[in-house]
Amino acid sequence: MTNMLVCTACGLDKTESIVHRGSYILRCAACGEAIVATSFMAMLDSDHQCSAFIDPGPGKHPPPETLVPRGPFRQIATAISAAASDGTLIRLISEAKD
Repeated sequence: MTNMLVCTACGLDKTESIVHRGSYILRCAACGEAIVATSFMAMLDSDHQCSAFIDPGPGKHPPPETLVPRGPFRQIATAISAAASDGTLIRLISEAKD
């Protein structure tokens, strides 16, 4: 994720991608303020590699045991959606391309 957006609450430009129920949210990694949101369905048509974890909170690195799935976004979207459907926050972390 690029850090192109600035948080209006704290002024920092570090963002994290979160899935909450049916929403895809960019939030501030420093204070947790939601910066922008869209429907999770709008993100489904992507083959971008990522890892999805149960979210440990803003700015915290998720431990390996909280991994939901890893792989091309299009292929893991169903598992992410299922994990987020009960209100659990899911953190998406982009994987570097080789």
